Amino acid sequence: MRKRRMLAPVAALATVGAALVVGAAPAAADPPGGTLRGVYYSYTFCQSYGASGISENRWDWWYCEQSAAPQSAQWFLWTFDYA
Repeated sequence: MRKRRMLAPVAALATVGAALVVGAAPAAADPPGGTLRGVYYSYTFCQSYGASGISENRWDWWYCEQSAAPQSAQWFLWTFDYA
């Protein structure tokens, strides 16, 4: 009987946790035709890597996007090839 009392709250927490994970929105969807090349902690480094890719003909266009989390300092480098 004691086991059932202990397992009931654990099962309830597992169910709630699963519902939260299933109901969560995706982190970031790829823009149409875009490729995620990296995640950086510095906007300057993201910009310099994107610009170097243009100069070396690795991609045709790029941009750095900051993550949506308010306390986060992550930058996503998205690149595009139009060939």
